[in-house]
Amino acid sequence: MSDSPVKHLAAARAAIVAGDMGLALDQIERFSAAADRSPPDAASKQALQAAIAELRELAEASLRGTKAAMEQIHEIVQAARTLQTYDDTGRRRTASTVATLPRRF
Repeated sequence: MSDSPVKHLAAARAAIVAGDMGLALDQIERFSAAADRSPPDAASKQALQAAIAELRELAEASLRGTKAAMEQIHEIVQAARTLQTYDDTGRRRTASTVATLPRRF
């Protein structure tokens, strides 16, 4: 890959969408190094700022999704812990559920 800051941001965006945060961070660091070596001109600065704002939005959405998934897993674990499988004397409880078996035709 060439050392173009725009290409690094595009690769970082693709990595975020793919869920590869390690690669995204690597591409952002490469973008930063490339921008330090050759600062963008005024014309390309606007496009870069828009791309950076989009990356920020994607990263924040990814964080919100990750937090929501973690909360759901926590709720599932809490619900599983409250299931009473054994009675007070230590005997296993069984509950039979009458349901029709699925049939394929």
